[in-house]
Amino acid sequence: MKAVLVGAGGHARVVLDAARASGVDVVAVVDARADLKGSKFEGLEVVGDESAIAAMRGVDTALLGVGSIDVGDTRRKLHARIAALGLRLPVVRHPSAVVSPTATIGPASVVFANATINPGARIGTNVIVNTAAIVDHDVVIGDHAHVSPGAHLAGGVRVGDGSHIGIGATVLQGVRIGANAVVGAGAVVLRDVPDGDRVAGVPARSLR
Repeated sequence: MKAVLVGAGGHARVVLDAARASGVDVVAVVDARADLKGSKFEGLEVVGDESAIAAMRGVDTALLGVGSIDVGDTRRKLHARIAALGLRLPVVRHPSAVVSPTATIGPASVVFANATINPGARIGTNVIVNTAAIVDHDVVIGDHAHVSPGAHLAGGVRVGDGSHIGIGATVLQGVRIGANAVVGAGAVVLRDVPDGDRVAGVPARSLR
C-alpha cells in the first residue's frame, strides 16, 4: 500500500506521524497552494495539487490531512473529491491509541496518539478523534465531525454530522450534540445542543 497525503499543514503533519507509526508507506504530498510545489514536507516532496494524484503510479491510498477549527464544508468536500478518484481511504490510527474491538470506525477517519475509543462506540466517516480525546462507551459520532485534543465524551453521547467539539470540552452522558454544532474549548455540556448552535462556558450556554 502506497499512500499520498492530501494537505501540508499542521494537521497533515500529525496525520503523517500517525500513519508512519502504524506502518503506512506515504510517498508524496499534494496541496492546493501552488507555492509549495517542489518543496519538502517532513521529508516528502509536495508534487502539486490534487490533480497530480492521477499521474502517480502505484499509489492506491489517500490520507486526508486537512483539519478544522470550526464547522464548514471544506473537509466534507475534500473527502468527496478524493473518494471520487477511487482511492482507498483507510482509518489512520496511532499505535498508542486505545480502541475497543467492539468499536467501529468509518473510512478516512483518524485516531491520534493516546486517544481512547471505548466499547460500542461508533465513529463515522472522515472523523477526527484528536490527541488524548476520550470517546466513551456507546458514543455515536457522525460523519466529518472533529473531537479536539483532550475532549471527553461520556457514555451514550451523540454527535451530529459535521460538528466540532472544542479542545478540552466535556459532554455529559447521554447528551446529544446536533449536526454542524460547535462546542467551545473547555465547555461542560449538560444539555442537548440543537443543530447549528454554538455553545461555550461552564455550564455550556448558547452563544446565539
